[in-house]
Formats: sequence, C-alpha cells, structure tokens
Amino acid sequence: MTQENYILVKQYCERTHISDTFINALNEYGLIHYRQIETEVYILDEEIPEIERFDRLYNDLGINLEGIDALNHLLQRLRDMESEMTLLKKRLRLYEG
Repeated sequence: MTQENYILVKQYCERTHISDTFINALNEYGLIHYRQIETEVYILDEEIPEIERFDRLYNDLGINLEGIDALNHLLQRLRDMESEMTLLKKRLRLYEG
C-alpha cells in the first residue's frame, strides 16, 4: 500500500509562480487531478513533474491547453506502444529459443 502525499495548491503556486488558474485548467482538461477538501485544493506530489512539464510547454513554447492535451495523448500512446513492443519481443524470444 502506497502512502499518498498531498500538497496544498495555494502554497505550491506561491513557491513556483505557477498560476492556480492554470492548475485548475489542467484539472478541467483531465491532464492532472486534484482533490478538494472543504475550501482547500490539494494535488498529489507525483503530479508535480507533470505540472512543471505542462507549464514549460505552455509558457516557454506557447502551446495552448488543447495542444498540450493532444501532445500528452500522443506521448501516452507512444509509451503504450513501446511497452507492447517490449512484451512482443519477449514472447518472440520464447518461440525462437
């Protein structure tokens, strides 16, 4: 069982200068997921690298949220295909040897 560590979005935004509206938009697009407890919003610490990657795409490269969503979808498909290829190579080795 893994322990989940949540970070208060307000504090994270103050430290990183990433807008809380940007984090909200990422959540609305389904790119990240946050948890609201009463009036406070929290994100999992494992979401931090993704948020920072999305922020760089948005601010440094000027890619809008629709583009980030499309890129993220394509990257996930690529990862899935790489995993499938690895599995198929292992199966093929069984039949060759």
